[in-house]
Amino acid sequence: MNIIPKKYRQIVLAIAAFLLFDLGVLVLNFYTSFQISSDAVAINLAGRQRMLSQRMTKSLVTIDLQTMQGKPDDNALKELRTTVDLFNSTLDAFAHGGTVLGGNNRPVTLQPVRAAGQAILSQSDTLWQPYLDAIQSALSHSPIDATQLHAAVQIGLERNVKLLGLMNDLTTQLEREASAKAQRLRLIQTIGIALALLNFGFILFHFLRQLRESDQIIEAAQQETQEILSTVKEGLFLLGPDLRIGNQVSASLPSILGDKAQPGAPLLTVLENRLNPEVLQATRDYIELLFGERVKENLMRDLNPINLVAIQDGQGRGATDTRYLSVQFNRVLVQGKISHLLVTVQEVSEQIRLQQELEAVTSRTHGEVEALLKLLSIDNASLMHYLDQAQQTLEEINGQLQSSQTSTQNHLLLINGIFRRVHGLKGDAAMLGLDIFEQMAGEFEAVLRQLREQPRIEGHDLVSIPLKIDAFLERLHSVRDLVLRMNHNAADSRSVTAHAKHLDQLAQRIARDQGKLLTLQTDLALLEQLPEKTQTTLNAIAVQLLRNAATHGIEPPDERIGRAKNEAGTIEISLLRPADDEFALKVRDDGRGIDPEQIRDKLIRSGRYTPEQVAQWDQRQIVMQIFEPGFSTLDHANRDAGHGVGLDVVKEQVANLGGRLRISSVPHKNTEFLIRFTV
Repeated sequence: MNIIPKKYRQIVLAIAAFLLFDLGVLVLNFYTSFQISSDAVAINLAGRQRMLSQRMTKSLVTIDLQTMQGKPDDNALKELRTTVDLFNSTLDAFAHGGTVLGGNNRPVTLQPVRAAGQAILSQSDTLWQPYLDAIQSALSHSPIDATQLHAAVQIGLERNVKLLGLMNDLTTQLEREASAKAQRLRLIQTIGIALALLNFGFILFHFLRQLRESDQIIEAAQQETQEILSTVKEGLFLLGPDLRIGNQVSASLPSILGDKAQPGAPLLTVLENRLNPEVLQATRDYIELLFGERVKENLMRDLNPINLVAIQDGQGRGATDTRYLSVQFNRVLVQGKISHLLVTVQEVSEQIRLQQELEAVTSRTHGEVEALLKLLSIDNASLMHYLDQAQQTLEEINGQLQSSQTSTQNHLLLINGIFRRVHGLKGDAAMLGLDIFEQMAGEFEAVLRQLREQPRIEGHDLVSIPLKIDAFLERLHSVRDLVLRMNHNAADSRSVTAHAKHLDQLAQRIARDQGKLLTLQTDLALLEQLPEKTQTTLNAIAVQLLRNAATHGIEPPDERIGRAKNEAGTIEISLLRPADDEFALKVRDDGRGIDPEQIRDKLIRSGRYTPEQVAQWDQRQIVMQIFEPGFSTLDHANRDAGHGVGLDVVKEQVANLGGRLRISSVPHKNTEFLIRFTV
């Protein structure tokens, strides 16, 4: 006679199986936990072995030093013996099993380690036994044999690091084995729980079959949706007709649109601080059109105002960082009706950045190619002369910097001197149309200007200058090699016509950059009668005065017309010979002239002088301040002016000529610089 009715038999068997599974899991859990506990002790002792290895070496070195000093310490000897015995016994217990003292000085039992650990112990024993023999030999004598002790120290120093590494490997191996057991325990627990759940499900099967199947379908669908939303990198959500974000959003959406992008939030509120009002309103209109039935979706895509949009927000990147987003809208149809819009938000900042970098590289490459091709249009003699002069100038600057490291000279004076020379290189490059070197000199000036504006200049602040010099010299050598490879003849003479042509090119380039019109008139026939060094100096003066006249003197066309002048300004550069033994360089423009009051105001606003100091100067003294380093009437520097060094270069070059400088100017009429000198 059956004690259990048939209709309950399956349930009872399922419950019995459930209890059996639980009992099995508990037994295996207890056993594995015991093994993990033993492994924890072994890992702790393996870690102690590393410490003991260090302590032995330290004790040996200490005893060796004490022995050499004739002051052996019994405590150190005792420490060494204890450490050696503990290390040796623990190593043996790891290899063969046994009982050793644990971290709390209580006996603990170790099981022999597995094969991988035995291999490590075999290597350790090979290193340890000679080390142990050397220590025991040294300690077997009383007093200690200094020679044997020193030999033990040498062996210890030689093998300590290797032993330490092997003990690290042993610890790692034991941790790996313990981790494997823990993983096995988790697997057992998982299997047990899974089996228990299966039994539990089997028990409920007869009562809740239909409900369970329905729940499984719903849960599976939700899980799949959640996995999709948590995996995709794009921001995904459904947008309802009320323009609110739906209940399901991708995990990446808040990181793209901000923390406000949560289920139920109004989309336009999320976007209002990231889009300007016009784009925000256009987005609203676009979405409303998509919800309309009359407009075809394919025809609307090109009208999307946020198909690619730049936004500025914090988002962990800094308050002013610009990010680029691409937002796409697609209709969701239910029974032929528009129920929602599926919105996809992608951050495309990296793609835009790469595109911009590619365009920048392409532009830079194109610019360099154009610059190199432009070299071919420059007469070879002028180009080679510039390369020689620039190299000589940079090498002299480098020499000055090296001298400054062993002197106590005023660093500001040094910077101003370098500034003048670099500005001269820039002017010469601009005159010849050498954009490469003009740009490099401009970058060099930016470094010098930053140094000059510091309240105090120390020697270490000059480190950035040699880097610019090296880059400049490297580019000079590259251009020189290019010229030589193209078989240019560097021995051609530089003609007056070439000088005039280069000056005119510079004048027209400045005029184009500043929206001005000007005519350059030159008369430099006497230049060929002068020594080459004097020609170079006059050329530097003419370039700086030309740039000064074109930038500060000549007015824009509308201003000139307002003063009843021709819309194109005129600059004259001529070399005269007023006497047999004297020459004169004249640079004259018909521009706005020099305004002493403007100079006075600029001096006061610069903070370099007080109103009381400036009030004591006459107009001539005021005007002469334009030659001081760092002074400029422009508030912002540009390619050709505003650096406060151009007329400083003129002043220095006039001094090099041993000449005399005279300035005459009529406000709104003209300005003339006249430099007289003898050869």
